[in-house]
Amino acid sequence: MWMRRLQFGVLVASILLCGSPEVLASNDPPNAAASTQAAAKTPAGAGPARTLETIYVTGTHIRAVDIETEHPLTVLSRPELLRTGLTGVADILQSQIVANGPTLNRNVNNGGNGELRVDLRGLGPNRTLVLVNGRRWVSTLDGAVDLTAIPLPMIERIEVLKDGASAIYGSDAIAGVINIITRRDFDGAEFGASAGQNDHGDGLRRDFDFTWGRYLGRWNVAAGIEYGKDDPILASARAISAVPRYGVPVSVSGSMVTPYGYYEPSEPPWYYDGWVRIPGTPGTSPADFRPFEDALDQSFNYAPYTYLQTPQERRALFAQARFAATPNLAFSLDALLNQRKSAQRLAPPPISFSDYAYGGLQQFGVAAENVYNPFGMLVDTVLLRMAGFDDRRYEQTVDTSRLHVGGEGVFMLAGRELEWGVDASRIRADQREFTTPFADNLKLALAVGPSFFDDSGTARCGTPDAVVPDCVPLDVFGDPAAMTPAMLDYIRISEIHRKRGQTLGFSAHVTGPVADLPAGAAQFAAGVEHRRESGFDHPDPMTVGGRENGNGWNAVGPTNGAYTVDEAYLELDLPLFAGRPGVRELGVTLATRYSDYSLFGGSTHSRLGLRWKPVDDLLVRAGYGEGFRAPSVLELFEGRGTFAGLGMLFDPCASVPEYGYTPPPSTLAHCLAQGVPEDVWQPEIASVTYGGNPELEPESSRTWTAGLVFSPAWLPGFSASVDWYRIKLEQAMAYADPQGLIDQCYISGDASTCGPITRDASGGLSNVLALQENLPGGLEVEGWDVGVNWRRDTRAGTFSLRWDNAYIDYWGEIGKPARGAVLADGSLAQGNVAGTWNSVYGRAWRWRSVLVLAWQCNAWSASATARHFSPIVEPCDLTLYWADVLGDPSLYGLCTDPGHTFEGEPDPRNCVPSVTYVDFTLGWAAPWKGRFTLGVRNAFDRDPPVSRDAVNSFFSDYDVPGRFWWLGYRQKL
Repeated sequence: MWMRRLQFGVLVASILLCGSPEVLASNDPPNAAASTQAAAKTPAGAGPARTLETIYVTGTHIRAVDIETEHPLTVLSRPELLRTGLTGVADILQSQIVANGPTLNRNVNNGGNGELRVDLRGLGPNRTLVLVNGRRWVSTLDGAVDLTAIPLPMIERIEVLKDGASAIYGSDAIAGVINIITRRDFDGAEFGASAGQNDHGDGLRRDFDFTWGRYLGRWNVAAGIEYGKDDPILASARAISAVPRYGVPVSVSGSMVTPYGYYEPSEPPWYYDGWVRIPGTPGTSPADFRPFEDALDQSFNYAPYTYLQTPQERRALFAQARFAATPNLAFSLDALLNQRKSAQRLAPPPISFSDYAYGGLQQFGVAAENVYNPFGMLVDTVLLRMAGFDDRRYEQTVDTSRLHVGGEGVFMLAGRELEWGVDASRIRADQREFTTPFADNLKLALAVGPSFFDDSGTARCGTPDAVVPDCVPLDVFGDPAAMTPAMLDYIRISEIHRKRGQTLGFSAHVTGPVADLPAGAAQFAAGVEHRRESGFDHPDPMTVGGRENGNGWNAVGPTNGAYTVDEAYLELDLPLFAGRPGVRELGVTLATRYSDYSLFGGSTHSRLGLRWKPVDDLLVRAGYGEGFRAPSVLELFEGRGTFAGLGMLFDPCASVPEYGYTPPPSTLAHCLAQGVPEDVWQPEIASVTYGGNPELEPESSRTWTAGLVFSPAWLPGFSASVDWYRIKLEQAMAYADPQGLIDQCYISGDASTCGPITRDASGGLSNVLALQENLPGGLEVEGWDVGVNWRRDTRAGTFSLRWDNAYIDYWGEIGKPARGAVLADGSLAQGNVAGTWNSVYGRAWRWRSVLVLAWQCNAWSASATARHFSPIVEPCDLTLYWADVLGDPSLYGLCTDPGHTFEGEPDPRNCVPSVTYVDFTLGWAAPWKGRFTLGVRNAFDRDPPVSRDAVNSFFSDYDVPGRFWWLGYRQKL
């Protein structure tokens, strides 16, 4: 009874709000392609002149849009984009596309650079192709696309193709395609403004845009501007992120690099121990120091200095023009200027140096003759938080420009009307990154070297007989207040890094009917494309020279490179049968693309698709496709960087008596065969050099899909789909594992892996060259996509529902080996990581879901959205380590399964529970052509579930704690 009363009450309220039983048309944009299809089939000269219009069909170059696609496709219309309350394309896609995996977003501070990306299937953002109006967008140097460069006001809809499409679009379309369709034929003017803030009083977002367009005879012109600014949220503003690890004492979970320092004097009785300054002491005597204690001295709380959500500022100017020279010939021009400013913040910088634990310019200690050295002997190693410095800042300014010109038309050939088009575009992204403050290794070594007091009592570097000019001795032992401005200014450096990525593209295509088959016209599309990818990364000279203290690198070289590709493609759509019992429709699509790269030659990739309607209400679709990803500029040409540190690499040829290790006979034989002497010692310092590799080959993939689409005639407006997919990725590109190369060479006896290994004159291991390489084996992903769409017009208004689900059945190594199995390269398999987090593959949710229910009637509209993340199982060994250090077994309770084992070894686990966020919006269209929208994200104030391993103690894909209220207004003029 109560349910009937509730339904009746909703109906009455809806009718009162509607004010009329009449049903309004949807605000969703019409299918532009469908609206022009009938005209496109009208022969020239027959009937009224047609209007030539650009048609975008994601998943094919064929313009015959009456073909029901065999690709799984999600479409987000402009109203759906606006009602999220978000102002960035990436924010919306990461929130609404359930097939998206973890990637860079505004919740990533340490490790972020302001870029926002999309990562379909969790295979990596550089394996998701991003298009704008069917044309490739510029990528960053690593091959991924930064979506902050595409302003939301210019977008009409976004189509997400969840299928491999390399045969159609070329490189990168392994996991899927994001096609962003811009607004066309805009006539009038529109102003929009929105503002929102977290109910904790921070994270203010505001956005303003203005768009103007006019039809001027055969011309159509439009232009727009946007300005948006998002304020940061500090980690200290939320309890979950105000400490390094929520629920664990800071004394063990913080950083061991504190303002009290860590010191290793070189002679007895101090030798072999690490020492810290006792708080409150001046650090002028050995009595002011005590031994380092694990349970007390990993205590620096760096969290309050960091962003929980990073700031961003955007400015955009975009324009387009179209000229219809004749009914069958048109020219177009598009231009975009976009600027993004972003920033990240970290705690004051640490300095670290050692005469035995580091290499390069960081290999020095504090001289015994330094005037501030209280130990009177060489201090081998120093780790110190420079509390006197400001917080570290990383500030990016990225300017993106795009210019596209094109022409399109229609011509008759053998009685058939064909459409043609030509395009040329240039897209460039220039980045300038300012970072500060850091310490200069060269000046730091002088400042902690020998020093003395002159006759005036002023500390001088060097000796009275050899004064180092302009040098200021540095006190690294005393209270931070003991570091004078002169000391800090002497060693302080700031840096400017510059990057550029550029894409030049030219294409020509033709499409139309090619033959008449019993079930309809066979359609084709053919085209040629030329593209040039180029870019550079020019680090600051301080970084190139290895002078920046704190980044771990001895030196980093610049990156410069370019390559070209020429491609040709052909697509066919063949309707084979129609109108028969059990075969209401049967057709196949064929696509093939040949790509010729200037660096590694040519390759051909093809795709076969099938669609079959046994009855009118049911579509069966399936496909098989070959995919590939060409190496990026960074993977090919990255400048080499060398890192040297204590204990980085283990030499299996060396005996280590203190650990009870002696090379077994087989390993010793392999070592001798490579010229390694028997009595070689395990090195204290060994370096690894990373870099690009011009010899890389493209990655390859195979994708299988099969699915059903059910659209019953007895339930108008309803459709449901279920699709299975499997992707196998081979020859994946990544840095070679330096320890893996060593083990393969000396333990497995694979001489082909020994080349990158360098030893010194005594035979000691000195360096491993770990360049990008095509890895053996590969990745495999298998899962299901389930979708439901429903739309119903009633007296109470128009109701619509969208429910998207992504379920991962398997995510792991190719061939589905069990966890712990030995792979071809000698490494151990991770097994099926679906539903887990690990250090190799990150996290992969078993199930993600988005449910959107919307209502509209006359001036009123409302929506409710539910966003669901399934549980994640993560390692919990670090928490148990802290519990043991503190001697506090109660911390074991922070792990849901602390006693878990794998193959008899401890393997503690923690289950991060599921979470569902609910969002609401309410809209009203004013009589003066204005529209107000009020919304709240995370309406029920769900806190993110606690992770025991993630930064900020929760996964960055979750919402920042707190409700986000927003108000938007749009005015048509």
